[in-house]
Amino acid sequence: MASNHLEKESSRARTKALNFLRLHQDTTGWFPYKESGQPSMEATAWSALALRQDLTVARAAAHFLANNQNKDGGWSTEPGAGRSDWNSGPTMLCLRLLAAEHQEIAQSKDVKKAIKLGFARLLDSRVEFYQPIARLLLLMSQGPKSLAYGRGWPWDPDCFHWVEPTAYNLLALKFPSLPKDELYSRIATFANQFLLEHSCQNGGWNHGNNITLGQYLPPYRLTTAEALLALQDRPDHASVQSSLKYLKSLSEQNTSSLSLAVSALALIAYQQPAKQEIKYLIGRQGANGSFTPSVTTTALAALALQADEDSRMHVLTRQKIISAKE
Repeated sequence: MASNHLEKESSRARTKALNFLRLHQDTTGWFPYKESGQPSMEATAWSALALRQDLTVARAAAHFLANNQNKDGGWSTEPGAGRSDWNSGPTMLCLRLLAAEHQEIAQSKDVKKAIKLGFARLLDSRVEFYQPIARLLLLMSQGPKSLAYGRGWPWDPDCFHWVEPTAYNLLALKFPSLPKDELYSRIATFANQFLLEHSCQNGGWNHGNNITLGQYLPPYRLTTAEALLALQDRPDHASVQSSLKYLKSLSEQNTSSLSLAVSALALIAYQQPAKQEIKYLIGRQGANGSFTPSVTTTALAALALQADEDSRMHVLTRQKIISAKE
């Protein structure tokens, strides 16, 4: 009986969240970061994915994203905000999944062009530690293996690589499937390597390094869930297993709407129970259907509630990944 009650509560919460999102889409396709706010690429990407089955919503969002791409193939926080940044990952992920959902969007010339340029941006925006001459010297002195080091993506250009933007860009690269070109497989492998090498001592992920000045750093719930979603093609790796154990250990902690939503998405993706996370999440929903003032958080909560109701509705599951080569 308790299980049936939670299922009904989850279904109602999902419907309310989706209705809230629909009310906040601008007529030109974008969603704001907060109610009555300015256009947000991140909010548009996650909201459109939550409402992906609605062709009218998906079409408008895809058109907006494709037509507000920067010349370098990436996206800024909002249109005209400057150089491309970490928002490129969620935006690229959204366009690829909307194109997979709707043939009309897949056939759009603007969307095709945006995805093609977006792939180029994914390749060019990774962290590089060595200048070309240094890479050549390494290659000549130590061979190809010297260049096979873990590399992820930064929040902004010319910065160090971090767990969250690396997870976002890996998701954009892997979903709905990893491109067939061997180059993309190598890039995914190096990004996987960065995440796996930087997991914390007993599982989970901090924001970047796992150790600083000889001290082990603690993991966090949100970063751990994001990394796990990006590493579904490495389910048996020791770092993934220990991190999944860490995430499950937090189930009784009612932390934040965002961390609960992404935790639920990660746990369900690995076929693990997430009922407690969903229960806490439902308890945080407001009367208007939102979970916080952040539209992005409500969109991610809606995605978690969809996955809870039917795992086949999970937009980010391993079944959609073509594994990166180890």
